[in-house]
Amino acid sequence: MKRELLIYLAGRFIPALVNLAVIVLAIRFLGPTEYGRYSIILYTALLIITLSFQWVQASILRFLGGMPKETGVVMSRLFDLTILSSLVSTALVILTGRVYLHLEWMELMLAGLFTLFTNFYLFHQAVLEAYHRSIRTALLEGTDQVLIMVVLLSGLFYFELRSAMLLMGSLVIGLAGALALRTIIRVKGLLTIDMKHIYWDSRFSGKVIEFGYTVTLWLFFSHLLMAADRFILMEYLGYRDAGMYSALKDLLFKGTTFAIFPIYISYQSKILDKWNTHHPDQAWKTVKEALSFEILIFIIVFIIFMVAKPFLFADLLLIPEMDSWLIYLPLLLSAFLWQGALLLQRFLDLMLRQMYVLIMLTCCAVLNVAANLMLVPKFGYLASSLTMLGTSLLYAGVVIFFATRTWKKRREAAEMESIS
Repeated sequence: MKRELLIYLAGRFIPALVNLAVIVLAIRFLGPTEYGRYSIILYTALLIITLSFQWVQASILRFLGGMPKETGVVMSRLFDLTILSSLVSTALVILTGRVYLHLEWMELMLAGLFTLFTNFYLFHQAVLEAYHRSIRTALLEGTDQVLIMVVLLSGLFYFELRSAMLLMGSLVIGLAGALALRTIIRVKGLLTIDMKHIYWDSRFSGKVIEFGYTVTLWLFFSHLLMAADRFILMEYLGYRDAGMYSALKDLLFKGTTFAIFPIYISYQSKILDKWNTHHPDQAWKTVKEALSFEILIFIIVFIIFMVAKPFLFADLLLIPEMDSWLIYLPLLLSAFLWQGALLLQRFLDLMLRQMYVLIMLTCCAVLNVAANLMLVPKFGYLASSLTMLGTSLLYAGVVIFFATRTWKKRREAAEMESIS
């Protein structure tokens, strides 16, 4: 277990660093306007991909791991669903890009290729994770991220390109390279697909949708919380303001995630192990222990950020407009609250149906969109920052309330049962 965890964390380390480096390079050398365009195009694709494919990915992770590796029919059915999802999502991204974002044809082509390749990339990633192939998963993700960085650096400093399409092109080439490598290092018996026949089964597809729709909707509204304020800022203030805000938000959220993620992933497995071995008290203690570690890491991150802040805004990112505590502090606190809520939510999932968590997140996402629509025209990205904090506080508070309340009820019921 420890070996698998170390391999998994090592595989996540390079992508996390690359993500942070891409933000810094993009905002510094391409400028806020181009980063704003890139952010809007990217989240348009991600929102559509989530709705079209996440239910397939969730089913792969849930069912394939317990099946023999020679389940060719099941694998072919899932692959056929992936093809259908890819075609639908690619068409929707191109249509949205043309009608809503008014993209040029080259931009549409790159956005479409990114969508198409992402679906197949997620399919292969899910298959590898379902069979616990940590090394190959890390290799797949690492190849993608290294190619992204190579293309981005070449475009910036050799070809001197200064367009959001350089970022989209880097993503496309990274995905294409990772998929090409996947075909070369395919494991015998792990991916058995019959390309000559169509294995459509309505009942099977219905089961996949039934299992995966709650995960799909949860992830969609999570992305919506990260993306809605960008779209509203773009509509009212333009790409430049949306780009500055998006860069700061991405940097703080991804930086916080990078710092806290090892705690989250290691304690998540511990919590699950305690729960599955019928030690709920130990599971709850593990949750509180993990939260204390997350608080400690956040304090360290906060101190480092405050010390580096003048250099970060003025010299590195070149967005001094963001150097206001009313903007960066709410976003930083929101990033931490979100990570803490995810940990408590994992414990809550063990006690309640996922539908409860989904309803909470949906309400928070709707409130976030409504608040941004009302306040952004008057207060700009200050409203977006404070709205994000308010939404994060609400979601974290609701998750804490239901987690503690449900735990107390469960414990009282267990005590009454032992007495009787």
